[in-house]
Amino acid sequence: MAVEQVTSLTDFRSDPDYYFEELSKNKRPLLLTRQNKSSAVLLDTRQYQALLEQLAFMKSVADGLEDVHHKRLFSMDEVFDSVDRIIAEAEK
Repeated sequence: MAVEQVTSLTDFRSDPDYYFEELSKNKRPLLLTRQNKSSAVLLDTRQYQALLEQLAFMKSVADGLEDVHHKRLFSMDEVFDSVDRIIAEAEK
């Protein structure tokens, strides 16, 4: 996700509707600067949601790798037996 549009906070404040329209149209993040330094990034809501989903997925992968590293593993048979017990208990 490349930041291709950069504008100052002053320019953004002068015409926010323009920048929101551009953001919606081109789907590229907008980098806002303050005193010539990066200050904030504005994202389209779909981009933001996709970013959150990617982050959640990467965290799940990292958690799984940590489980493997610490040998917190279960065989498929153990998992299926556990699921069968849960289903049987729920059906009572």
